[in-house]
Amino acid sequence: MMIRQIGLLLFTALLLGAGPARADLIDDCYRIGTKEPEKTIDICTQAINQGGWSNRDLSSAFNNRGHAKIRKSDFDGAKADIERAIQLNPSNAYAYDNLGDMYREWGKYNDAINAYGQAIRVDPKFLSAYFNRGLTYERMNNPNNARADYETVLKIKDTNREIDEWARRESQRALDRLNDKR
Repeated sequence: MMIRQIGLLLFTALLLGAGPARADLIDDCYRIGTKEPEKTIDICTQAINQGGWSNRDLSSAFNNRGHAKIRKSDFDGAKADIERAIQLNPSNAYAYDNLGDMYREWGKYNDAINAYGQAIRVDPKFLSAYFNRGLTYERMNNPNNARADYETVLKIKDTNREIDEWARRESQRALDRLNDKR
């Protein structure tokens, strides 16, 4: 009898959208990342369609789905998702950073620079935006601005996000590359 009651409670919780399965959709949408864009798009779409999320969580889901669409060169789809993410949470620096990535990969460098600048205005210690803006300046054949952004990444010390560590490593590599060209 007790097992039947526990089973009924778990079943009811799943039907109501409570419990780990619901939270796992948003977590999985974030975790899968760029390695499996199709899977990311599918999981994020499930999360978005499920509804009932806070604007912040929904913004993350749209942003992550947009990021996966960049990997598939679906720039129109990525733009729509990332702009929706920004609309839901205008302080989502990751979304502005991804918007910049999308524009850079689309070849719209000035729009990319503006999007990275917005990410930096939202979070002045968001190192990924500085690195990505530097990379965009490099593609625009502007090594001085690129170098300035890479050096900024290395000067900001009091951050510890995983993406910040990535930006530090990549900025050092980029500076080494620029120095080799001198």
